[in-house]
Amino acid sequence: MIVVKLMGGLGNQLFQYAAGLALASYNKTDLFLDTTHLNNDPKGAYTKRKFELDSFTISAKIADSLVLSSFNFNEYKLTTKFKKLRPDLFKKLIFNEHQFNFHANFFKCRSFTYLNGYWQSEKYFNSFREKLLADISLATPLSKNAELIDSKIKSTNSVSIHVRRGDFISLKSANHFHGFLDMAYYKQAIEEINDKIENPTFFIFSDDIEWCKINFDFIRSKEFVVGPSLEISTHEELILMSRCKNNIIANSSFSWWGAWLNKHAKKVVIAPKNWFNDKTINTNDLIPSSWIVI
Repeated sequence: MIVVKLMGGLGNQLFQYAAGLALASYNKTDLFLDTTHLNNDPKGAYTKRKFELDSFTISAKIADSLVLSSFNFNEYKLTTKFKKLRPDLFKKLIFNEHQFNFHANFFKCRSFTYLNGYWQSEKYFNSFREKLLADISLATPLSKNAELIDSKIKSTNSVSIHVRRGDFISLKSANHFHGFLDMAYYKQAIEEINDKIENPTFFIFSDDIEWCKINFDFIRSKEFVVGPSLEISTHEELILMSRCKNNIIANSSFSWWGAWLNKHAKKVVIAPKNWFNDKTINTNDLIPSSWIVI
């Protein structure tokens, strides 16, 4: 069995699920999800999250105490010496992510492994794309309001714009680590889309839609997807984003997944060069090579 630790919001949980699914499929074994970290009290250090994958048709089980007791979390902490050893030498392995870019040893992990990390690269799971596209489907039909937006997305040269503010603005630790994108990025991305796409219609997704209404008023053809009157769920937002023909994403794993799940063969995806405030973090494996980085 493969057990993957879930941390963060929906986008992060999707990265963790995808990496776990890839390793479990590679080893022809079962995948379990450890949700215990989501129950912890962050005490302001990070944003409290809940389990968010249950709205999709995912193929994994929740790890219970019996499954988790199979791993000795104290014995297998990564040390300098341990990092030099091949993961496949261990039967009961806790594999910790100690770097942001792709781990070359990932698929050396055997079929009894606990994954602790974020795994934010399609290199972990791109070979299992069709399976993931099937799994990350809504378990229930779109709501009436989401269906109305979906029909507009299908009938236009649709481009999603995702603006992440929320805790990137209000939470000091998130603001310091992630930062937030200014309008210069979005205006450049929109110019890029206008050069490549004829008569685009922009569908704007955000956790601060009022801010977006003020700052994106210069866009002639646009739709604001979320707001109190629409009552569209976060999971529906993600699916609607993925159904747009093109995407402008934020420095957010949520909109990363909206673009990655986009099935249009000729899609144009614009992504920000600066994903973190800390420029020393290696993000070379984060953005797929076909996306445009600005």
